[in-house]
Parts: sequence; C-alpha cells; structure tokens
Amino acid sequence: MRGAYLKALLAGALFALPAGIIVIANSFWPDAALFQPNGFYLGSDFLNYWTGGRLALEGRLDVVYDLARYNAVLRDWFAPELRLMNFSYPPQALLLFMGIGAHPYLLALALWSLAGAIAFVAVALGRAPKRQDGPLVWALALAPVLWVNIVFGQFGLLLAALFVGALRALPVRPILAGVLIGMLTIKPQLGLLLPLMLVLLNAWRAFAAAAVTAIALLALSVAVFDFEPWQIYMADTMPFQWRFVEVMNGFYRFQMVTPYTALWFLGLPVGAALVVQGVISLAVAVATGAAVRSEACWPLKATVVAFGSTLMVPYVLAYDLAIPLAALVWYLRESEVPAGPLGLGLVGAVWALPFGLAILLQTQGLPVLPVVLVACYVWLVKQALGWRWRGLDRPAAASAKA
Repeated sequence: MRGAYLKALLAGALFALPAGIIVIANSFWPDAALFQPNGFYLGSDFLNYWTGGRLALEGRLDVVYDLARYNAVLRDWFAPELRLMNFSYPPQALLLFMGIGAHPYLLALALWSLAGAIAFVAVALGRAPKRQDGPLVWALALAPVLWVNIVFGQFGLLLAALFVGALRALPVRPILAGVLIGMLTIKPQLGLLLPLMLVLLNAWRAFAAAAVTAIALLALSVAVFDFEPWQIYMADTMPFQWRFVEVMNGFYRFQMVTPYTALWFLGLPVGAALVVQGVISLAVAVATGAAVRSEACWPLKATVVAFGSTLMVPYVLAYDLAIPLAALVWYLRESEVPAGPLGLGLVGAVWALPFGLAILLQTQGLPVLPVVLVACYVWLVKQALGWRWRGLDRPAAASAKA
C-alpha cells in the first residue's frame, strides 16, 4: 500500500474518534443494569441473535417470528423497558445463532465481538498480521466500521469475511468461493451482484457451489425447524421489515448509507426516492458488470463488486460497510493505486464516516455518507474502465475464471 493511502486511513480513523466517543457516551454507554440510553440492552442487535438462537435451542420457533411474544421474552429476560425489537433474519440464520445461544449472554457477546474483529482484520490483510503491518492493523482496529459493528453487536465483520473471503478465493479455489457465497444467503440483500459477477466471469463451478450451498442451508433449516418458520417469515417478517424503509422514523435511519437514504433526507417523497433508487441500482448493476469484464486487476474488480453491492437496495446500514472497506484495503495493499488528491480524500472520508460522524451528520439532515459511498464507487469504476496506468499496462493479475 502506498504510504499516502495508509496515512489517509489512519487520519480518517483518528479524525472520527471524537465523534465515536460522543455517540457512545450519549446513546450506548450502559448503566449498572447494562441498559443503554437509546432504549436497548448492551449489545443492541446481538440481543436478537442470542435470543433467536436460545429460543431455537429450546424448540420455541413459534415465538421467534411472533412480534408480541418475542418482545415479551426479551423484556422478561433482559429489561422490562426494552424498546420494540424484531427477529428479521431468515430461518437458516438460526442454524448459526443456535451456537451463540448455547452460551451465557455476556460471554457470547464478547466472543462474537472478538471473532468479528479478528475476521475483519484477517480478510482485509489476506493473512495473519505481520510485524510490518503494524500501522495498517492500527488503522483497521480504530476503523469506525469495526466499532459500529461491535457497539451494535452486528455481524457485518463476519459477513465481510465471507464476502471478501469468497472474492479472494474465487481465482484459485472456486468451490470454496461458491460455498462462502452460498452462506451469505443469511443476509441475501447484500449479495445481489454476486450471481451476475459469476456469470460474467464464466465461474460456473463457483456458481454451482453457491447454489448447492444455499439450497442445502434452506433444506437443513426446513429439516430442523419445519416449514412454518419460513411461512411466517415471508408472510409477516418481510413486510414488517419493509415498513422500516417506508417509515424511516427510528434511530436506524441515521446509519443508513444508500442513495435512497440521501434522497429521503433531502426531502424526496418515499415513492419517488424508491424509483430513483431503482434507476441507480440498475446503473450500478450495468457499471459493475462492465468493470468485471474489464482488464483491471482482480482486487479492483472485487472492490467494485463490494461497493456496488451496498448500493443495490434501499436498506443497508453503516455496519454493512465492513464488506466494501475490507475489499478496499485489499485493493490498496496489492495494487499501486495512484495517490491523487481525489482518491486520498475519498478513501479518508469513507473510512472516517461510518458510525459517529455519520450519525451526527444525519441527525442534522446531512446524508454525507451515502454521497461519499457513491463517489467512491464511481472513482473505482472509472479506474477499472480506464485501466491504463503507466507501468501497469497489463491484464488483470487473476482472471477469476473457474
């Protein structure tokens, strides 16, 4: 990685640190009973993973997708004043969460956070850290996207390990890549560009492995839980989750990162904003396809896919940016990216904004993070389609065809 880009990452992380501390102190620092000022228990969204897993272990699947009974359990187990929560993940995700629910809550939360941080650093570097990686490891450890995942108890860091790990494996181990892509169906909206990428690359073995893995997970969830959780999930949970997009009245809207988010904050009606989001999604799919078919190096193509994937649907939050930011580090480390002022500014900004800065800005009606995310995507696509750097006029380092 060019030293200028490493400095941009470190500067972005340090610049964002005060805003992160302010947000944690005001909204997330728990009291003696582990209850947070924002109305959630310590771990926030992790409460869903652990509770869903524990209920699945107890054979109480009927409770997981029943909003009233589920919240009654949460308030009985954790805090009577807990705000409304819902388990929004498809039933195959419970296969993962059962392992979490088998442990005491605080131990599970600590292990979950540690595993996510290690996975994020490892997939960004592509290996275990070495002594010479010290400054970059600090930039990764201080990254707001890492801390937003830990504070919210989210699994964006682990999803980044699956997503970017699959892209790293694709040129040399297509079956493994396909398996990792199939596992991403636990949060399928983040993988919409991956089938297109595999088709354009003629990566049929990876495509088949992904399909088999996804079907196997679905079949296993039916075998373990029966059909009823799927029926309730599709009939009740998915429409309920969509209402978050339409209403935009919770704290979550200050962490949303999509073009739809920016349009909503700028006052566009929901229907019109969704139409424009659809047009942008189509443009992203076309541009990503062109980048994948270009002569750019594979880390750049993969980073375009990762950034594009976060722009495809209206509901994506800052913790999901662990995927494109891990890919960005991979690209910057393995390619001699020209260190111009535009690139340095965009890299520093997109590294700094997730979590504290984004929340503080969007509470003031300023959707800076979605704008910067789109700008980064355009910058990357332009590089992929104009791959003619002096001294680097060569085909992609790996064709990724398998």
